[in-house]
Amino acid sequence: MNRLSLAALLATALVPGLGCLAYNDPCQPLVDDPDAVLGYLGEDIYLERPFARHDNHALGQLAADSYQHIEDDSSLRAVLGVVNGGSIRAEGLCITRTMLPHGPLTDGVLHEVLLFENQVVTVNLTEKELVDMFEHSVGALLPAGQPVPNPSGAFLHVSESTTLRVDCEYPRGQRVRELTVGGTPVPLPPRGDAVARYRVGMTSFLLGGGDGYGPIFGTAGQDPARNPVYSQKEGGVDSNIVAAYMRATYPTEARPLREAERIVFENCARPVRPTR
Repeated sequence: MNRLSLAALLATALVPGLGCLAYNDPCQPLVDDPDAVLGYLGEDIYLERPFARHDNHALGQLAADSYQHIEDDSSLRAVLGVVNGGSIRAEGLCITRTMLPHGPLTDGVLHEVLLFENQVVTVNLTEKELVDMFEHSVGALLPAGQPVPNPSGAFLHVSESTTLRVDCEYPRGQRVRELTVGGTPVPLPPRGDAVARYRVGMTSFLLGGGDGYGPIFGTAGQDPARNPVYSQKEGGVDSNIVAAYMRATYPTEARPLREAERIVFENCARPVRPTR
């Protein structure tokens, strides 16, 4: 059973009160050595949807960083990476995790949290596509003072090269107030030309139109002029790529993964983090 079929099975199996589904034993680990430590978390990471889809998130930032750097050894290196918050899952193999505690992160747990197998692809986007992508990302964010029960999985986490300021008092399509990539501000509104200025790393799910991005990206993933490169590293699989990046970048307790404030939220609802 491949991981996509497994994910569909888990969607019906992991209902409160049902526990593990015995059919085909979906509790089998997803990697050869699930207890292998990839690296270290410098803080607790909350996995429930309000945290993964409506705020900065350390694991989302880790994934976006790994996608940005996947082609660093080629002439087509990306200038930023993005990952949709909907790809971060609390539902693992017969275990629902609301939080990853600070300390060691194992390969098995990471692959359960990043459950869906997608390829990582780098592609050239125009300035307008870039801005439209981020407007779509934040379009469903809720204004301050509202609860955040079930936010959109389209919300994007960004890589270390990128900062974003969002104001939820503005209407959809006008919420991105500042955007900087590689230290250079992106014009807002974007210039209307068709020059592909920004090379972006993302999953094939997003580039293929998942989470409502189809009208923005169109056929960019099949357009030779956009130089789409579907990575073959780590089997091309997103969770494997993130695992390798975690192992290389945050290998010790002295250098752990921590969340950064890459997206600044103004007048937006924010999830309240538990205290321990």
